[in-house]
Amino acid sequence: MEKEGIIMKYLNRILIFLFVVIDAWYVYDRLSRGVYNRLEIAAAVIPVLLGPWLIKKILHYEMSEPLKFVYYLFTFACVILGSVLNLYNIPETMWFDKVTHFISGFLTSIVALMLIKYGRVTVKSKWFVPIFIIIFSIGIAGCWEFLEYFMDMITGGDTQHVLTTGVDDSMGDMLVAALASIMFAIYYYYQVYFAKKNHMKTLVERL
Repeated sequence: MEKEGIIMKYLNRILIFLFVVIDAWYVYDRLSRGVYNRLEIAAAVIPVLLGPWLIKKILHYEMSEPLKFVYYLFTFACVILGSVLNLYNIPETMWFDKVTHFISGFLTSIVALMLIKYGRVTVKSKWFVPIFIIIFSIGIAGCWEFLEYFMDMITGGDTQHVLTTGVDDSMGDMLVAALASIMFAIYYYYQVYFAKKNHMKTLVERL
């Protein structure tokens, strides 16, 4: 394993350790105070940590250590910082929600490239990949809002802040994710067709 992979492997272990420690503290804190709501957030950590393993078993794709690092870092920000430590709902840090949705737009764009690569899609038009990236990312952003809506129906929560913002929160989340995917698509197009050194090709090769 190259040096970069070894470093990423240890960073991944640190992130997993932080996941487990903070999540355990969260459960203990709530149970010791007799507070039993929002424990589903703690339970969500389990499938998140098993994500790379499940992808390997189901899709027969083994994520590289750098890709695992991006995955764990992003999910740590969303689940631990956003939900467990409640940065999504503290008035001074509610901007954090938009930041994670913006980053998600870039990540789903990378997933779109992976689908094209491993699906062995024959690209006949130079516009296909950029357009697919944008459509796929917006679709995922929409599906995530559906998931939040159904979770709110089941748990009685208000993750979409409907009571205070109406549809503004959901629309804002989808818009920033769409903006990120459009930026990624433009960068992809520039790198592939205009740049002297194609960094995007290097990225795709490492996926």
